Amino acid sequence: MRPEILERLSQISAEEREILSGEAVDMTLYNRAGGNVLEPGGLLSGGRLFGIRTHTRFAPFPRHSHTYVEMVYQAAGVTRHIIDGTEKLELRAGSLLLLGRGAEHEIMPAGRNDVAVNFILVPAFFDNAAISMGGSSALAVFLKSNLGLTGSAGAYLVFDISGDAAVENLLENLVLLELEGADPRRQELQRATLELLLRHLSLRAEKLLISGRRDREQAITLWALGRIEEDVHCTLGGLAREQGLTPSALTRLLKRRTGCTFTELLHTARFNRAVTLLTESELSVADIAVRVGYENTGFFYRRFEQLYGCTPGEYRKRNARSPVVFPG
Repeated sequence: MRPEILERLSQISAEEREILSGEAVDMTLYNRAGGNVLEPGGLLSGGRLFGIRTHTRFAPFPRHSHTYVEMVYQAAGVTRHIIDGTEKLELRAGSLLLLGRGAEHEIMPAGRNDVAVNFILVPAFFDNAAISMGGSSALAVFLKSNLGLTGSAGAYLVFDISGDAAVENLLENLVLLELEGADPRRQELQRATLELLLRHLSLRAEKLLISGRRDREQAITLWALGRIEEDVHCTLGGLAREQGLTPSALTRLLKRRTGCTFTELLHTARFNRAVTLLTESELSVADIAVRVGYENTGFFYRRFEQLYGCTPGEYRKRNARSPVVFPG
């Protein structure tokens, strides 16, 4: 993140001045009743479905849960978190934590140079985000599990997006738009940028470091989806052995949780990887087919045309990457 943005984010807030004078975190700022379940109404104005604020430093943030999805981007320094009272996480610069609704969360005191940005995402936001309505990535399953009335207690994902220019650029511009003010036009641009960020993350399985959930089935599902996206050469038997399951048991679990078989999930991950390589590399189509797991390039070409309505070469020409320029 650019130094001038970090400088603005590092400014000591009125809340932090109170803490530095000896006060504890005032939970009534986050829940009007002063409880430990944080609600968007105390943080967002005008019926907004998402918002951005810097994390409060200099004092421990008490154990709490949320009625919304929270995303924490560590812009600089370090913050230390405890999930559900036992699971310890350390976020370093470039880490991105997504916390499910109902996950219990506490944070150790952060210092002056430990800058984290909190994104507050009300479930209704995802009504307009296509990423939440389809797909079988670990992120898509996580988001869909947070759309119900009860949320996804205990669920979290951690991505390492340090050095990923596209994702870092989107995060930076989300923050810039927030700093510029709550103009409705900026809010619409924020919404579109946030949806684009989620789409990028759904295709960055290699950036997913940790997924956790108290529900063992959901934890295995998120783990398996991450492994499938990370290693398009993985096998059902290999994944089942790692979890101490039979292949048939893992197949039933994945079908029950995602609606797809292992083979369908694997093919989806392979073609997702293929289109990324087509648009972001200069590898030949034949090399890409082999790299994503298809020695039979004829099958790869036929299946690609069925899915995308064009040949791989035509897809590459239509979707060549061009620089995206944001304001600021």
